[in-house]
Amino acid sequence: MLKKLSSQSTRRAGKAAAVVLAAALALTGCSGGDAGGKASETTLTMSQGGAATTVTYYAEGDNVTKQTTENVVDYEASGIADRDEAEKTVGGLVDQYKGIKGVDHSIEFGDTELTETVTITYADLDVEKLAEATGADTGQDPEDARKVSLKEAVKTLTDAGFTEVE
Repeated sequence: MLKKLSSQSTRRAGKAAAVVLAAALALTGCSGGDAGGKASETTLTMSQGGAATTVTYYAEGDNVTKQTTENVVDYEASGIADRDEAEKTVGGLVDQYKGIKGVDHSIEFGDTELTETVTITYADLDVEKLAEATGADTGQDPEDARKVSLKEAVKTLTDAGFTEVE
């Protein structure tokens, strides 16, 4: 008989695995500033509740062109019993994002932790399909959701407790 997941561990696992996309979607409404400019790479990190998250923004001037996020979730520290529970709880997220243009999403399950990797390429992003998959609001103009200001994105994450890596 399959072990029934506790609602608390299910919430923790789902929350930990969804941190990445929630952060990404919260930023899609930021409007970009300088359209041209120097290419840059900015990385921020945060560890909380058994999850270590690293977000890297690739930008041209103030416009984010791509975002890569890695979320490493320690089962024990997150209240997840084991690999089997993690696979049952968050394994379906990969299918949820499959086929969305501009989003690459994967989860690797190890014996003691899982690693979720999400890459969003804003020029290619199908904003409406991503919003459908996540329940997010695209705003009045979905095209504006592709315009992400690096300055505003970094501020949003640092305000949420992330630390910029120098």
